[in-house]
Amino acid sequence: MPILDINLVLLIVFVVWHYALRCGYISDDHAAIAQRFDIIPDEEKKDRGESFWVKRFNDGIVMFYQTRFFWALGLRKLPFFWHLFSLGVHLANTYLLYILISPIVGVDKSLFACVFWAINPMLNQNVVWISGRPYLFGTFFALVSLICWNNPLVFIPFYMLAVITNISIFFVPVLAFAMHPHSWQAKLYLLSMFTCAAPFLAWKFHKRFMGGLVIDRENFNFKWRKFFTFCRVFVYYIWCLFVPVRMGWYHQAGFRYNEKWEKFNYLTLIGVICVLLAVFHFKLAGWWYLLGILPNSNVYATNSFLQDRYTYFASIGIALIFAPLFIHYPAIFYCILTFYGTRAYMYSRQLKNDETLYRENWRNHPRSDYAINNLSYFLIQQKRLDEARVVIERGLNINQANKMLWYNLGITYAGQGHFANDEGKFRFIKAIECWKKCLQYEPRWAKPAEDMKKLIQILIDNKVLTLEKNNASPHGIAIQVPAFKDFKEAE
Repeated sequence: MPILDINLVLLIVFVVWHYALRCGYISDDHAAIAQRFDIIPDEEKKDRGESFWVKRFNDGIVMFYQTRFFWALGLRKLPFFWHLFSLGVHLANTYLLYILISPIVGVDKSLFACVFWAINPMLNQNVVWISGRPYLFGTFFALVSLICWNNPLVFIPFYMLAVITNISIFFVPVLAFAMHPHSWQAKLYLLSMFTCAAPFLAWKFHKRFMGGLVIDRENFNFKWRKFFTFCRVFVYYIWCLFVPVRMGWYHQAGFRYNEKWEKFNYLTLIGVICVLLAVFHFKLAGWWYLLGILPNSNVYATNSFLQDRYTYFASIGIALIFAPLFIHYPAIFYCILTFYGTRAYMYSRQLKNDETLYRENWRNHPRSDYAINNLSYFLIQQKRLDEARVVIERGLNINQANKMLWYNLGITYAGQGHFANDEGKFRFIKAIECWKKCLQYEPRWAKPAEDMKKLIQILIDNKVLTLEKNNASPHGIAIQVPAFKDFKEAE
């Protein structure tokens, strides 16, 4: 078989992902390009009242200034350059990974590992999504710090930049210690992890989730049975990375808390076995994957699966585990190269705009009500309210308790309401019923309550409803009512 070299590896990676250069802005990209303040929906968080520098560090100072630099160059509305930059960082990470691991595992294994990792279709949210840049940047800084492990003046600043950019890099000093267990530098880095990175991680976690996020906040409470959840997520993404056929946003589960997932079953048993193998058999590679998954907050907030982009750094460990297999069985490598490259390229073609992205996500996860909600949100933005209503009803047939679907269903009715006849008035009433249903499942969510109060006031002013003591809204009536056109949809 032809011998790989790093130049050929980088060429393969570029060819596989080159279609990203033709993609537009999708999903979270709109918020990331427009302002990059916070991609968590406003309806799901409280106003944190942060000062300028507190907000910069909370949201990621590297991302903030890179975005402002692109704005200054006049590239704000030109997705090609943003995608070119992301692809360039991914190519740089591939090269840095080769530089790092080739002295440890050998040149041949490092090349196979780099190919397996860099063309894996599960990295699509990092390479193709503009909003996936924190994981690209965090991995870049982490790899630089690990390459320069013997110089604390390089390692510690780059490590702190990595942590500030993306918390999945938190355990990098542990990897440095695993690579160089007898060096004083590695011990110093472990100390810096506890004294510098850990306080920042705790601060960021509190600011972002405990202090800001409203929905699912109680699920952060510590429970020992969450270990079972982690084991299931651990083995799930091993399977997804090796057999990437069900990519998408939030996967099947979405952000849904389910206590049944914390019970012990055969999947949990497989996960426990894989965790033990990672710790005691695969050593550096296993620890890399384990410690890359561990800091991601979704596991603790919703006990559901992660977004694909969260696994960018962790998936390097899986590549290191499987690389020796390709040395002994090159035919497997050729099969994987063909399948992964084709799959990544073809999936990239579905990321040219929001509608193709959301429809492809629904196709990959037909039983995911969260995938359906994403599509309905896009259709509402496009004023295609009848289509959105049909899609939402499909989602509610899957999960009646999805609060977002009920809210968006109310939007479709409210958006087509009018006072010309009874049918138009009835649509307003249907909107109120949908938002009341939404509040039954999430009473802390302010947006549907506010919109319902506004609409009730409009209906009272137009004598469609009469305010009686027994029928008054439990949420009260707004004094000043904006025009109906000011109503906002929620994703």
